[in-house]
Amino acid sequence: MKIRVPEYYKDFACIGGACIDTCCAGWEVDVDKKSSAYYKSVEGAFGDRLRSMLVDYPIEDRFILQEHGRCPFLNNRNLCDIYTELGEDKLCETCTNFPRHITEFGNTREIGISLSCPVAVELIMKRREPITFKLSENSEPVSGYNNIDASLYFKLCQARAIAYSICQNRSMPVKYRTALLLDFSHAIQKRIRNRKIDRVLDNYKDINYCNKRIERLEKKYGNYKKTPETLAGWLEVYDNLEHIKPEWTQILSNAIAFVSEGMPECKENSHIVNEREYEYEHLLVYYIYRYFLRAVFDEKLSEKVKLACTALIMQELLGSLTCHTEKEFTFEKQITLMRIYSKETEHSEENLEALYTNFNKNKLFSFKKYMGIILSSRLL
Repeated sequence: MKIRVPEYYKDFACIGGACIDTCCAGWEVDVDKKSSAYYKSVEGAFGDRLRSMLVDYPIEDRFILQEHGRCPFLNNRNLCDIYTELGEDKLCETCTNFPRHITEFGNTREIGISLSCPVAVELIMKRREPITFKLSENSEPVSGYNNIDASLYFKLCQARAIAYSICQNRSMPVKYRTALLLDFSHAIQKRIRNRKIDRVLDNYKDINYCNKRIERLEKKYGNYKKTPETLAGWLEVYDNLEHIKPEWTQILSNAIAFVSEGMPECKENSHIVNEREYEYEHLLVYYIYRYFLRAVFDEKLSEKVKLACTALIMQELLGSLTCHTEKEFTFEKQITLMRIYSKETEHSEENLEALYTNFNKNKLFSFKKYMGIILSSRLL
């Protein structure tokens, strides 16, 4: 099996009970069937406790959450009783892996760490240099269930490499990189079914083509006047999703009020919000790494790239709101907002699917709307 990881992955280490936002509270704890069967076999008082907190579900079982959504085995020191009583090797897959995200593509397993983890988001965003990836190989046999279209996978791997180069082209402002990334995915999406994307790949490898494309896009969409109205519609969509943490509800409420007021001082504060552009670059690369290749399973590349672009636009919006209310936008505030947003969107399958549905069907999330928001100079 081949293993791909971001090069910062080696530096990640969980800080356990010292974490400011424990991963053992605030969402459902899924328990894989193998772990569930073991927990049901544990003897004694702790076994009784395990069985009393397990609920059977068709695919994965779950623990019954306690007050404030805490896992029933998260003790008052924010440490795991299962870990203490039974050992680290007896944790279920969810608890063993998190905050790692793992996806397999044939003979390749890609592993990363989620922005919803306070340690991970700081580790990723404090870097100033571009993110790179490492590929290694072990003796683990390839699982047979993951049969993918090899030709599409190969083309998407080529496309993702180009997407990285677009995101990390520091000769361009991040708004142009974002627009070009979305335009690139849009061009591929129109041709993905018949696999005729080689010309698209060749075009976007050419920096002269990219520069001319940006000029055309800015000429067409740069005078967009409805950014506040469009963002108001986006925020309504977010407000109708499941809210995992109360703090997100308050953030959304503040953002809705900010947009309804016309986003005051937004343009004036843009230089503060965008002072550390490499953080937005890393944000785009994180989403491209985590989601781009998943289009091999459903051929829906555009929605994966929209997920990245939407995350960046939302961060810009929340950064502008912060500048308006606090007159500054610190690194600590940035990574806090990134962490909260990631938890609310990436760690609820229902929310993620709802966003994908909106990206595909809701006219508020059309290509034109994205380009208008990105290129009209109100936010980015």
